[in-house]
Amino acid sequence: MAEKTTVAFRVDESVKNEWEQAAENPEYNSLSHLIRLAVQREITETESARRTAQADTNTGDNAEILESLSRLEKATEEIQEEVEAVAREEEAERNYGLEQVLLEILPTTPGDYAPSGSDYPDPPQVGQTPRDLAGRIGADTSDVEDVLDNLEGKMGQVRESVGYYWRIES
Repeated sequence: MAEKTTVAFRVDESVKNEWEQAAENPEYNSLSHLIRLAVQREITETESARRTAQADTNTGDNAEILESLSRLEKATEEIQEEVEAVAREEEAERNYGLEQVLLEILPTTPGDYAPSGSDYPDPPQVGQTPRDLAGRIGADTSDVEDVLDNLEGKMGQVRESVGYYWRIES
């Protein structure tokens, strides 16, 4: 059993009388018991208040961290959008350069050429494939095909039949 020690302190007689009256409550065995319980409750409440304050601080810290993460996520999204815009611009510039080269090297035919009648030569005799063009300029075949399709569909400067492309002379 642990060794017990005595703790003595001084209080006014009126305070002692008030404590003795409170100790008469059946909840307490003696004045010493009342004092020990009161001290223990105080310690427990203080520790609980400290933990609550720490939890409140953690909640504040967590909110601050979440806000920081949210700002970081927004900044990351903005950077990603800028990178994508730059990539689109670079691709547009690259395609523009490829368009210019293809318009220079594509074979030409009269503006009314349509490879459907017996009076006209076959497309292989008039045009070239994206693969042949890509090989001539050292470009990627799929890039050449995309640019040719754009020149045909949106700009009307190029015609295609059975995979062969040519430039229209105005």
